[in-house]
Amino acid sequence: MQKLLTTESLIRHHYLEEKDAPRVEWLWDEIRRLKRERNVFLPAHNYQVPEIQAVADFVGDSFELAVKSREIESDYVVFCGVRFMAEGCYTLKPETPVYVPSLRALCSLAEVDEADVAERKEWLRSLGRDFSTMTYVNTYAPVKALSDACCTSSNAPKIAAGLGKPDILFVPDQNLAYQVALKTGRMYLPPPERNEFHPKEYWERVEPLIREGEKQGLQGNVFAWEGACHVHHEMTEQDILRIRAEDPEAVVVVHGEVKPSLQKLADAVLSTSQMIKYVDAHPEKQRFAILTECGLVVRMELEHPEKQFYKSCRLCQYMKANDLENVYETLRDRPADRLVTVEESVREGAARAMSRMIELARA
Repeated sequence: MQKLLTTESLIRHHYLEEKDAPRVEWLWDEIRRLKRERNVFLPAHNYQVPEIQAVADFVGDSFELAVKSREIESDYVVFCGVRFMAEGCYTLKPETPVYVPSLRALCSLAEVDEADVAERKEWLRSLGRDFSTMTYVNTYAPVKALSDACCTSSNAPKIAAGLGKPDILFVPDQNLAYQVALKTGRMYLPPPERNEFHPKEYWERVEPLIREGEKQGLQGNVFAWEGACHVHHEMTEQDILRIRAEDPEAVVVVHGEVKPSLQKLADAVLSTSQMIKYVDAHPEKQRFAILTECGLVVRMELEHPEKQFYKSCRLCQYMKANDLENVYETLRDRPADRLVTVEESVREGAARAMSRMIELARA
């Protein structure tokens, strides 16, 4: 991405106005200078705007960024993603200061109360369920610390298969929980409504499904949490059906955070980095619909101008809170309020869960 991207290509693809090009080029030069002079590592998620990806030292999905965090040898980090990612970087490399460019770079999916997770775990224990708690990386450290292992969209089924328990409490994305159940031979148990967990009523709802799974010979169950990514959850079956009608030859690829009904209609269900590799690995395919956050589709359009990409994606306001201006300001000033830390007692538990994810994913 860094070699391919110029202001000219951004202007040509209508991602940048010509009048703004001098400012972008100046910011690129200043960011590169500050990184070099201050020994700063600048990682970026695949959903970041292309101007940021152009000056990043590493661009990847959540799993790749987590692995990279353990290898950092810089004096400090400016993490271009959302806060839980920066927190994960600090969790795995606490001796290195980590900053976020914007305090608005949060994540609605990550807003899970650790007390609620502890309550759900206790409820499952009271039922005598033999389970592991598996937490998506899209959570904050106190929730990660309550889990047996973390996972990302690229490795969730593999992590679940490696935990060695029949039941999985999957927190917090209900749609990725469906993928885990499907790919590991478990029964998917739909979540309660948000803020409406009533143990007796919920058990009456899912017990018949558990019994059905036992009759089918499934190896266990995935208890889904009542969370969803607001970007992916808003995508609809009509998004896919419209593309199928307009262009039956287009390849439809969706993220694991979309609803199960969309996953069933897609040609492939992949993480962001898997989507990039999929397009690279199929030069014979010329037309794609990539249903995920639009930042990734922008990157694909810039890297593959010979291909056509249908815009069935959505924008994430949290990912787009970072821009070149606040990245530059953070590198220059290191504002104290943008420094990310985690209480040590919590960090240790979260680091254990994240490290187990990396170990199981590599097994």
